[in-house]
Amino acid sequence: MSEPALPISWPELMAEQRNVLARRQALMLGLSGDAWTWRLDRDRWQSPLPGIAVGHTGELTFEERVWSAVLYGGEGAAVSGDALLRLTSERWPEPDVIDVAVPLGRQRAPRDFFRPHRIDASTMLHPVRQPPQLRLAFAVLHAASWARSDRAAEWRVAAAVQKKLVTVPLLRTALKDSPRFRRQGAVRLVLDDVELGAHARTELDFLAFLRRNELPLPDRLQFKVRANGVRYLDAWWEAQRVAAEIDGVHHMTVGTWDDDTLRANAVV
Repeated sequence: MSEPALPISWPELMAEQRNVLARRQALMLGLSGDAWTWRLDRDRWQSPLPGIAVGHTGELTFEERVWSAVLYGGEGAAVSGDALLRLTSERWPEPDVIDVAVPLGRQRAPRDFFRPHRIDASTMLHPVRQPPQLRLAFAVLHAASWARSDRAAEWRVAAAVQKKLVTVPLLRTALKDSPRFRRQGAVRLVLDDVELGAHARTELDFLAFLRRNELPLPDRLQFKVRANGVRYLDAWWEAQRVAAEIDGVHHMTVGTWDDDTLRANAVV
């Protein structure tokens, strides 16, 4: 996907791009090179990346950093990974680095908050959203692929579904359409677990424990029961009529332990 169609003037384009402008765009729209340099030298603008200007000298917002990174990536570049997930939902943690998919032939070295990934993303691009970005299902898979560990990758997939940013069927389709993603096996297992109802890391770890020990997986997670009101069982095996609760460290405190015991009695 190419950059947005250029409007009449560079100030209009800059406003559309959250106060961010590329030098090539400014020159195309009639701003001279001297005028560009004058604004930077007089501290009216700042340049967070080479050839990119932001129309103030204060701290950059997250959106300004995203626009700067995408414009620095050049034509055909698009934001993906954790940065796009944060752009989509304020509930997603804000990353320090903006991951940008750039065309395969583009040479861009990592700089400051910009991290390039040379991939053929032509079939992954969202047709209308700005800044240029990939479809969200592919961004989730990228976030998992570029995560520092398998555990961090698993959490990203589960959290994206839990926060209703994307659905499991869309992720399965994206995975099928993009066979070169890293951690494909791990992502497929997480999707299976999410369909069972797993969202928290403890639930994913519990299912991994069952697989390692060749124990049967539950029929459902977060199984609803009615006992003096609606309650949920963390894991439920229908044929055996067996339930399991997955408790973190905070459940060992006295008050929580008592509450859990009373709740278990009520369920039984």
